[in-house]
Amino acid sequence: MTITFYGGAGGVTGSKHLLAVGNKHILLDCGTWQGTPLVRKKNRSFPFKPEAVDCVVLSHAHVDHCGMLPLLVKRGFRGSIFATEATRDVAYLMLKDMAKIEWQDAEYRQRHGVGTLDEREPLFDAKDVVLAMERFVLVPYVRHNNKWCEILPGAKLKLYDAGHILGSAVCVLEVEGGKGLKRVAYSGDLGQPGMPLLFDPQVPREKIEVLILESTYGSRRHETSEGTEERLVSCIKTVLNRGGKMIVPAFSLGRTQGIVYLLHKLTDEGKLPRFPIYVDSPLAVRLTDIYRQHRREYDEESEVDFRSPNDKPLAFHNLRYIRSVEESKQLNEQPGPLMVISASGMMAYGRVVHHLRQGVADPKNAIFVTGYQAEGTLGRRILEGERRIDIFGDRLAVRAQVFLFNELSAHADREQLQRYAENVEGLRKVFLVHGEPHQADDLRDQLRRAHPGWEVIRPAEGDCYEL
Repeated sequence: MTITFYGGAGGVTGSKHLLAVGNKHILLDCGTWQGTPLVRKKNRSFPFKPEAVDCVVLSHAHVDHCGMLPLLVKRGFRGSIFATEATRDVAYLMLKDMAKIEWQDAEYRQRHGVGTLDEREPLFDAKDVVLAMERFVLVPYVRHNNKWCEILPGAKLKLYDAGHILGSAVCVLEVEGGKGLKRVAYSGDLGQPGMPLLFDPQVPREKIEVLILESTYGSRRHETSEGTEERLVSCIKTVLNRGGKMIVPAFSLGRTQGIVYLLHKLTDEGKLPRFPIYVDSPLAVRLTDIYRQHRREYDEESEVDFRSPNDKPLAFHNLRYIRSVEESKQLNEQPGPLMVISASGMMAYGRVVHHLRQGVADPKNAIFVTGYQAEGTLGRRILEGERRIDIFGDRLAVRAQVFLFNELSAHADREQLQRYAENVEGLRKVFLVHGEPHQADDLRDQLRRAHPGWEVIRPAEGDCYEL
């Protein structure tokens, strides 16, 4: 039995991990590369034969984990895609949105003669998305049904809560190999304990020999939730007092819903005054509807915070969801104080870029960075302190105040990742993926010091290991 890391190794995006058992191949996630245009070119091909993959196990529906599924099917994959019901529903919206963006980008490249002939074609279209969705097979969380799901002869699957986004799962595989039965767990992206809405990450009940663990924040420690709330309230009040606008770049999936939940809670508790808050992302609006449809996946904390059946965690009366382009443009004319939550989370594209263009040069305003910013993105440049940035051909001074809230990230920090691994029974080997090298290396070194008996590996892209 072997595993080959074709993406999400030595970096944060493009997650693809191929498990080979005899002549059977199980692909853990199938995500797109994100960041610089050079990196995105890698999305146009696979380092393995799609038709040779027997099935896919999907941890969750962020596009860096699911975005290549339509292309996989388009190129010959004919197996099943195993995931939770919520992941299936969310993935459909994410992939439809990605197909639309692909079509728009391809049209632009064709019109302006940009790139090679191949690069002027979309990766996939809406029809390919539909074909990919037809291959989904739904697997319940262990808390709903503790039975194994057979995904291939000799291979079974269980899905535990990962606490990252709606539907996210820790995937546990029980596989019959040449050397007997072996269990492998794949964390996907692991959330923080105690975060709003979702159940905390759940440790598998079975003994696990091999853990494939994410390491996005492998060298960082998040602030406590109480400290985060206090600092968030303080920063918001600072901007409110000077009449500024708060621009909150946030991923449409997960981050937006978590921020809305927290703002609702803090407002109801009287810690924040009521002021205009706008979610300006059509995709985020549609995804929030999916969140509402899957309320049984909310944790007990949400029932305590919002006791009344009529009290909706993701809706309150000073919050407005923006759908049309005209409404979005009007926000730029509206005086502060106000908050705009908009995609994309790394400020690489989407409506948030237009809001930044209008607001980044005004010192009354503020930018709230709420999570990881990949290398090469506008968000990374702003976070690293660039004083002038280019947006749509305009050279703009960065005078808006920048606040960093990594604690609002849907990723566990170094200590939380270590505690999770330590609670896995029977562990002997850990592969650290989905992290920049310095993050993964710091976590690797810490785990090796704490557990000399573990084999802890930070694989590079293309590395293959015997399990």
